[in-house]
Amino acid sequence: MSIWAIVPFKGAQNAKRRLAPKLQADARSRLAMAMLNDVLEALVHAKSVDGILLVSRAEEARRLAQEWHITLYRDTAHTLVDALIEAGDKVKHDHHATTAVIVPGDVPLISSDDVDYVLHYHADVTIVPDAHKIGTNALVCTPPNAFPLVFDGRSYQPHIDAAIRKGLQVRAVQSDSFAVDVDTVEDLKHVEASAKVSRTRTLLRTDPAFSELIDRKTTNSLDCAEGC
Repeated sequence: MSIWAIVPFKGAQNAKRRLAPKLQADARSRLAMAMLNDVLEALVHAKSVDGILLVSRAEEARRLAQEWHITLYRDTAHTLVDALIEAGDKVKHDHHATTAVIVPGDVPLISSDDVDYVLHYHADVTIVPDAHKIGTNALVCTPPNAFPLVFDGRSYQPHIDAAIRKGLQVRAVQSDSFAVDVDTVEDLKHVEASAKVSRTRTLLRTDPAFSELIDRKTTNSLDCAEGC
């Protein structure tokens, strides 16, 4: 089995628009880059992953691909789903991948062990939900593009239903690290209070742009509750 990771990246410019009322564009760009680098580091060091395809037309994507020694694919799609379908075909036909694992660039708590854990339990389709079991925060599919993708923020159950309709064996794997995708201030606080050392946590703790958003007294009490 040859497993390729597919990581979509719209670019750092004007990223994380849901945080726009609270953060300026340049701070959101720094956040997007920190999170993506954390995700790429986890995938690069995962023993189960044979290759990584960064799917992006952003200017900074070429530099990232070179720094991490991964493959860049400049898609021609107009939607995220179409870009992922293109990428699935790319890894299948050009890189002979039998399996694709789609990982978003905004799950900074994951580690290589988390990636290997998800892949260890893989069947035909493995779905990792967000914390609320509404969205899909990782999707493993054998073969790539074996069933229709959704990725509209509420894709967890639709993905399960679509895979079952295709007669595929489906497994749902819970992962605390994959469950946190950063979209809100509460998500930022969760990452800042986490025990995992990461570029994202360092940014949140040292960048003045985030100081007004993150209540350090609250996060410090959480740290103590978990192990002081």
